[in-house]
Amino acid sequence: MNDLIQNLAPALLILEKGLLALLGILGAASLAIFMWRWRSYGKAQGQPQKWIRLLTQDMSSPRIPSLFLTLDDEATVAGRVVRTGLANQALNSDALEKVFEVQESSEKRELEKGLSFLGTVGANAPFLGLTGTVVGILVAFERFAASGGKGSTEVMVSISQALVATAVGLVVAIPAVVFFNLLKGKSKSVLEGAREVRGLIVARSLQAGFANASGRED
Repeated sequence: MNDLIQNLAPALLILEKGLLALLGILGAASLAIFMWRWRSYGKAQGQPQKWIRLLTQDMSSPRIPSLFLTLDDEATVAGRVVRTGLANQALNSDALEKVFEVQESSEKRELEKGLSFLGTVGANAPFLGLTGTVVGILVAFERFAASGGKGSTEVMVSISQALVATAVGLVVAIPAVVFFNLLKGKSKSVLEGAREVRGLIVARSLQAGFANASGRED
């Protein structure tokens, strides 16, 4: 076993450095994804309260009030929900609800791009760091054995350097988990605002169906 470790020592040293480099790349990628998604969520959020205020006016009317959507509005999830509602006013409420369900699924998939990467980094970076530490300790003890037990100071230095990998793994994992939770919460907030708008549009569709039924009875 000692001979095997001695033969593998150069490869293990390269592996340790490779794991540290990988952790550095994962950390930088996590930060980049967080910044990218956070900005995109700011644009997707929009102003759902504006649409809620407009849609709650004259709720007894069977028609959606005339709403003007700008390009900025259509860049938001709530704005796209309004656009879908306006384009499908002729559908009954059940059919309209199905259309909105499909749209929400698509919007959610778009909003959560990159989140699985952050979750994976947060869950596995500590193990990568621990692996780097174990490899570094194996190399340190191999050097200690090769020196005939005389290089205790060098061994302690090597072990302390190996422990850096575990620290780096935690430094990468903790922000990744925080980023994941922040983005998950922001995504939920965006979708909840859009659902409120969607609910009002469906309510108006139900009102339209009731008004039409009442008209036929008369």
